[in-house]
Parts: sequence; structure tokens; C-alpha cells
Amino acid sequence: MAIYAFMDISTGHLTAEDVALLDGAELPFDVMRYDYGWVVSTAKLIAGPLRDGSVRDLNGSGLSPQFIAAAELAGERNCWLLRFDADADLDPDLPVGGYGMDADELAAPSP
Repeated sequence: MAIYAFMDISTGHLTAEDVALLDGAELPFDVMRYDYGWVVSTAKLIAGPLRDGSVRDLNGSGLSPQFIAAAELAGERNCWLLRFDADADLDPDLPVGGYGMDADELAAPSP
């Protein structure tokens, strides 16, 4: 039996443009939408023979620098999946995109 790691972060790391792409664009990775966010495959971003090409594909996808930073960090942390969840916390190591956040949340200092 194999156990694989995943990373769980707030949808606040996404931008509205990211959401539009996650909901309907042809992207270089698998995406699953669920009631509270999205799960994306970051397996190809884990160190190995596929990483360099996958990073190039990701950079050419039209996704925001905030999304790309999160996906690359998930790969660096050996996570096979990255879950953007409306109820998850912001990761202080990542930039904020602001999706689903109100002005007070955007103005608050990072945890």
C-alpha cells in the first residue's frame, strides 16, 4: 500500500483568472472541482525526469504567479496533490491571489 502526501491551502492563494482557467481551460495537469475548491495534480512537479518540462508547461498555462508558486512548492514538498480549499488557511510561505477574500482579509497581516 502506498501513501502519498498532499498540500492543503486556502483558495485565497488563487486569483479570479486562475479560477476561470481551473474551471474550463485545457491545462497541463489534472484538475478536480469540488464544493469547496479544487484539487490539482502536482505529481509531475516532484523532483524527477518530468519536472523541468512540467515547470515549462505550467509557466505557459496562463495561470498566475501565485498559482505557480503554490504548485511548485507542493512539488518541492513531494506532494502529489495540491488542494485549494475555501476553509483552509493561507500558507505564509506563499503569495496571496485574493480569490474569495474580502478587503479586511486582504489587509490583515499574514499569520
